[in-house]
Amino acid sequence: MKLKSTIILLTVVLFSCQTKTWEEYELTSPTLVHIAPDSLVIEQLVQKWGEEDFQATIDDVIWYHSELMMLVDTLKIDQITTESKNISLIGGEKTWKIATDTLDYKWHYIYFNGNDFIEKDAYTMKEYLLKNN
Repeated sequence: MKLKSTIILLTVVLFSCQTKTWEEYELTSPTLVHIAPDSLVIEQLVQKWGEEDFQATIDDVIWYHSELMMLVDTLKIDQITTESKNISLIGGEKTWKIATDTLDYKWHYIYFNGNDFIEKDAYTMKEYLLKNN
């Protein structure tokens, strides 16, 4: 019984002492940050939605993503793509920390326009960039 208690105590101490590691990006010019789900989140989405619905959704995601990326290339906007679960964006005087360790965060697009951060899905980000660049 003492061994079991010791193992539980060590496990609690080990996990409570861990701190989040933040991937940090300093943005100095207009930049589009694309946060993609990692393979574990993809696997969870397949289980949650089912294979057929996931495939239909991913087809749409890929199409809207490619449309947005073509526009970003045309506008010569800097791009960052990451699968990191914890990112810190620093732009000018502003810092935005994003923890994406839930299924609520799937595909995110954050645009730094030189002053502010704007977060939208791929479709509305494309519309925003068309109107504002």
